[in-house]
Amino acid sequence: MKNIQVFYLVVSILIWVLGYFHTGKLVRPKWKVPGKFVFYVGVSVILVHWFGHWGLIFIIGHPLIGFLFHYKVCSENDINWFTCEPKEKYVELQQKWAKRNFAKSKAKK
Repeated sequence: MKNIQVFYLVVSILIWVLGYFHTGKLVRPKWKVPGKFVFYVGVSVILVHWFGHWGLIFIIGHPLIGFLFHYKVCSENDINWFTCEPKEKYVELQQKWAKRNFAKSKAKK
């Protein structure tokens, strides 16, 4: 591995760790956490190895798309996107999605 590839690997790991400390503790089921790490870092390494600097599109784009999706879904379900409060509601939403139930929650008016 070249130095730049190692640097990009470290960047991808740091981005993943920051994302984990934000919402990763609430991921259900728990077995998804190592799977998500292996997928993200593994794909990052492969893309940087094959495509060089173009691999940064995935390293930065994947979490950016995840963040935008997280923000949108939290906003639609009256959950604070930054704190994931109320946590019970956030975990309930994740469990619902794990069962492939993507119906929008009815907002209270």
